[in-house]
Amino acid sequence: MASSFNFVIGSVKFIFAPIERCLNCKRNFDENMKVLQKLLKELNTVKEVIELRLSAEIHGGTMQTEEVKNWLDDVQRIKTEIEIIERKAKEKKFLSWAFLGKMVEEKVVELKAFLRKGKAFLGMVKSFKYIIVGGGVAAGYAAREFDRQGLKPGQLAIISKEAVAPYERPTLSKGYLNPNPKAAARLPEFHVCVGSGGDRLLPDWYKEKGIQLILGTEIVKVNLALKTLVSAAGEIFKFQTLIIATGSTVIRLTDFKVEGADAKNIFYLRELEDADKLVESIKMKKYGKAVIIGGGYIGLEVAAAMRINDFDVTMVYPDPWCMPRLFTPTMAAFYESYYENKGIKIIKGTVSVGFNANANGEVKGVKLKDGRVLEADIVVVGVGARPLTALFKGQLEEDKGGIKTDGFFKTSMPGVYAVGDVATFPIKLYNEMRRVEHVDHARKSAEHAVKAIKANETGKELEEYDYLPYFYSRTFELSWQFYGDNVGETLFFRDNNPLSPKPKFGSYWIKDGKIVGAFLEGGTPEENKAIAKVSRLNPPVENLDQLKKEGLSFASKF
Repeated sequence: MASSFNFVIGSVKFIFAPIERCLNCKRNFDENMKVLQKLLKELNTVKEVIELRLSAEIHGGTMQTEEVKNWLDDVQRIKTEIEIIERKAKEKKFLSWAFLGKMVEEKVVELKAFLRKGKAFLGMVKSFKYIIVGGGVAAGYAAREFDRQGLKPGQLAIISKEAVAPYERPTLSKGYLNPNPKAAARLPEFHVCVGSGGDRLLPDWYKEKGIQLILGTEIVKVNLALKTLVSAAGEIFKFQTLIIATGSTVIRLTDFKVEGADAKNIFYLRELEDADKLVESIKMKKYGKAVIIGGGYIGLEVAAAMRINDFDVTMVYPDPWCMPRLFTPTMAAFYESYYENKGIKIIKGTVSVGFNANANGEVKGVKLKDGRVLEADIVVVGVGARPLTALFKGQLEEDKGGIKTDGFFKTSMPGVYAVGDVATFPIKLYNEMRRVEHVDHARKSAEHAVKAIKANETGKELEEYDYLPYFYSRTFELSWQFYGDNVGETLFFRDNNPLSPKPKFGSYWIKDGKIVGAFLEGGTPEENKAIAKVSRLNPPVENLDQLKKEGLSFASKF
């Protein structure tokens, strides 16, 4: 009886063994298909990063181009073969997985080999939790805020085209051009964050905090979807969170193919290297003739600096008065007269159309549209700037010439923030989107973006950025500040005699019966705080004559 039972059991096992093997084969097939799909996804990512790096074209010979191209061709082949396997598997023909199983196992092995080779091509990819691309003022203030909020060593990298740690850029058109070697500003004294009264963040500070300064490195390709940056040297950087702080670049006359605009001793002022070249030329061309093209911030500040350096200075700009985006004709008249009293000649309503150069290629003359030719040993051009957003075109939503952000500086791409000159953000006070090019906004927007990043990670609440526009300048013995919005009717107060030993005057901007902006030349710290406060509070104005009579004292009441 027992032997009969054992015979039956043996027969059942014999019958079902193939079925069990088939079931195991099916399970192995399913598991291998999951592995295959995971490996294929990883391979696709590596392939896209390699293609991105190759497209940068300036990889300095760090990749074996022909071998890489062959690898890319093989990747395409294996992807096609996997698609065929997947298609056959979906057909669900009887025991199809049994016949495909061996093929899938082979593809898993092949994919692993391809991945190893692809990663070898890439070399050492540098990965960081946070990357700031751009090494200007905003980068330095963002780094300080990361440290305040809590940062582990190795989490943050700053990638900068410049060769020095972040510094206060406004110094370049002011103290850096001082002719007195003992008084001239030089690094390391104006590293951030001294511009806002904070400590100087020297290169050693970043090292102590475990923040990697990747200097002299230009990013030439960006794939935000892959969270990947590629440098001109072919280095690859991966990030979890990116802060775009690329700032602006100067508008050059060579962009408009102005004749002779590539002559020597024609300068633009944006980076430390620009300032160094200008300082060297000032020494070489001492007591020479300087022509300043442009009547805005850079034009006015550099014209003053060149005059202090004992140059014969002429300013040329096409507008009817200087700083037309901010100054009223009455305000501009004061500054133009003051500059003329300092010996600076001003030519308005015309532009430069070309330059003459000597046999050494050095600029000798500036040709104006009205036919005049101005002698020149040095030319400094300050005709505006444009935000550096080209790397991100087509990847982020834009608005008003910048990268569109919300009140926390988040862009349209998760994990990507934009600050400073490149950000078009909502100004709560005026309920509109704006892009602001000024150091004050660069500092504050960078700090707020970092707070937003950290708040998002911890689940804490954070108020939206609530910025009061602010601009300032210092030239000669003059110093002015502006707060708010320069729209509506203007009301000028106090004395604007350019011959006054200590000029002090100002202006209010009034819209819909309320003060929306205020300007003050020669103000004390307390008076400047007063005009800032009144510009934010927007108090109503009942009587314009009374406001003119009260002038600055009106702001001091709040």
